[in-house]
Amino acid sequence: MLRPLPSGLVRLGAPLPTGVHREAGALARCGGLVPVGAVLLEGSDDLGPLAPGEHVTLRVLGSYAAVRVPTGSDAVLTAAVRAARLATPTGARQDVLVLRAVASVHAGRVAAGPADRVRAVEGEAHELDGAAQVRELLLRRLGRVERAHRGADRWRTPLPPWGMRLSRLVRDVLRSGPADELTWADDGRACRLLGVRLPT
Repeated sequence: MLRPLPSGLVRLGAPLPTGVHREAGALARCGGLVPVGAVLLEGSDDLGPLAPGEHVTLRVLGSYAAVRVPTGSDAVLTAAVRAARLATPTGARQDVLVLRAVASVHAGRVAAGPADRVRAVEGEAHELDGAAQVRELLLRRLGRVERAHRGADRWRTPLPPWGMRLSRLVRDVLRSGPADELTWADDGRACRLLGVRLPT
């Protein structure tokens, strides 16, 4: 049985109040492609009891800046939530996305287009903006029934294993609805969706 959440914390996929950034709905539609998570509503700082020894990723919905925080200290978590909200533009809602952290080997962003351009960093997704070395990969968009296949003759460059997993993720996410850009992380076994930038 799932333990009850604090009143200001809503599981990703549960009904949200009007005005919460639509990214939350887009992530909820993607279901199992997203790590376990919740939305901490504006005006609340209580994340409730989290299992110690883990990490969560926090960021304000609709923004890029994310921080990875250990779950062992309520004071550290509260301070991280407040810091994320302070970086939000004045007047914007400050609902915070809370996701179980992915211990990523590769992470980055995909600019979704006819040929998806991937910016990747070898490390954690929250390090993407400050990373010194960012690689770019051109990822061919998969059709409905195609599978990512390493070394296919019609591809100029074979995809690495994480690129194949990412190509499947992009295909599956775009089946659920339109997106301009996806933030992702790959732990060496699975590729997870961490954020969606929606068309305006």
